[in-house]
Amino acid sequence: MSDLKNLIIEEIKEYEWDKIDGVIKSIIPNIIFSVDENKSTQSLLNSRFGGKPVAPSGFTWPIQSLGQKAPLAFFFQLNFEEIKPFDVENIFPKKGILLCFASVTDDIMWEDDLEDAFKIYFFPDTENLEPVDIPNNIPDDQKLTTRTITFKNSFQLPRYPFNFALLEDGHISEDDADGIDQVSNDMMDEAINIQMRTKMALESGLKPPTPKNDLHTLFSHNMLLGVPFSVQHYIAEEWAERHHEDDDMSQNYVNLISFEMKGHEGYGFSSNGAHLYLCIDKEDLKNNDFSNVIALVQNT
Repeated sequence: MSDLKNLIIEEIKEYEWDKIDGVIKSIIPNIIFSVDENKSTQSLLNSRFGGKPVAPSGFTWPIQSLGQKAPLAFFFQLNFEEIKPFDVENIFPKKGILLCFASVTDDIMWEDDLEDAFKIYFFPDTENLEPVDIPNNIPDDQKLTTRTITFKNSFQLPRYPFNFALLEDGHISEDDADGIDQVSNDMMDEAINIQMRTKMALESGLKPPTPKNDLHTLFSHNMLLGVPFSVQHYIAEEWAERHHEDDDMSQNYVNLISFEMKGHEGYGFSSNGAHLYLCIDKEDLKNNDFSNVIALVQNT
């Protein structure tokens, strides 16, 4: 069993539960990732934020149909072959490149019901891809700097509504389901607090705080799979309402990627860090069909 997973189990055991075995079994894997703070050297197929995407010959750069009718900015490229070693439940494709483009203007970006606010492309064949030049008419501040993305295995307790699916199956009690939400949120808050204090201390030349364990290394707003942190409404329900017109279908939701956009650090367009969520249906992902990915943006 992973040492990181054991840290969550140790935390769980500090509380009283009706069905502790069910709570422990509820722990799910996810994949957290980090974006290099410094400009990175771009290789052809590596997972990265910004820079130039790779695509088949003849690829047409997406353009928004409303507003300024400007080219979309290239946000990130994911290489599933790089991600696969961290995909412990074998959910993602074994190989392939996923590209995400986003609107460069706020009037389009925040209107997430517009079809051209985001564009997703999946290329299963990586053998014949080539770099695509960034259009000249993208504003300079939206020509995002190339930054390497690195991945790491992680675990978490399943937040609402997935914890209540366990209740329906009889694995946990209703109090346990409520407790999972509370403990999960408390663990996240403490981890983010440690991360922020450590960063501030290092920037100020101070000695960083000493955490009681490595639990804080399990948490990030930037993650694949799992249940992401919702800034406003529950992402799974919002996606289900949009995709299925029925929030009871939220159990079909998969977190393709959730990402905290930090404009002041060059990671996005929001100065205070809006969150981008790419959501996909379980069956679509199983069939490697990325044509129905829905992008949601939430902000404080």
